[in-house]
Amino acid sequence: MATDNDDYLAGPVPDPDAEATPAERAHARTFADLVDKTLAGRTPPAMSADDRALLEVATVIRAASGEVELAASKRRSVVEDALRQAVGGGGASGSGIVVPLARGPRRWAPWAIAGASTLVAAAALVALWVRTPRVVERPAPSAAAEVPTTWRSRPADPLIGRIPRDHAGDAESRIDTIFADRLEGYRERRLRGGKP
Repeated sequence: MATDNDDYLAGPVPDPDAEATPAERAHARTFADLVDKTLAGRTPPAMSADDRALLEVATVIRAASGEVELAASKRRSVVEDALRQAVGGGGASGSGIVVPLARGPRRWAPWAIAGASTLVAAAALVALWVRTPRVVERPAPSAAAEVPTTWRSRPADPLIGRIPRDHAGDAESRIDTIFADRLEGYRERRLRGGKP
């Protein structure tokens, strides 16, 4: 007969100050044994999904703490196997941890790709360095069609005339007169179809 105590993850959360029940103590003892066996390398093949999830969390927490360390003989064996494979020696000494390096085309393919990309980059640099600069020829300015003097310049003397000394500080009215004349010339030119 199943009870709420059988599933600790889906069951009700007990009060933190309440004393552990005998079922909770038994489950904690069983789980502690399971963690110890896993750390010793003897994980049981079958266990409940809840225990497996809790065991994975415990393993991650232990690995994150950085206290996992191999025995000296195992460390030495792993290092020797890796060095032996790196210099092209025989197979591993039987530790079963280091995977043999690939032989044949897969071993030199990354070096070939790196070499080819380096050659392409070097060729691009040489091409940029020794290339002759391209001269862009601009068309000669065409002779401008003769335009009336009033389109190119409109003298202000006929508008303003001679400025008497007592009106020398009255520039604002003179500027307004010149601006109105320029605007009238612009409108005249635009309405006739000429370019501004």
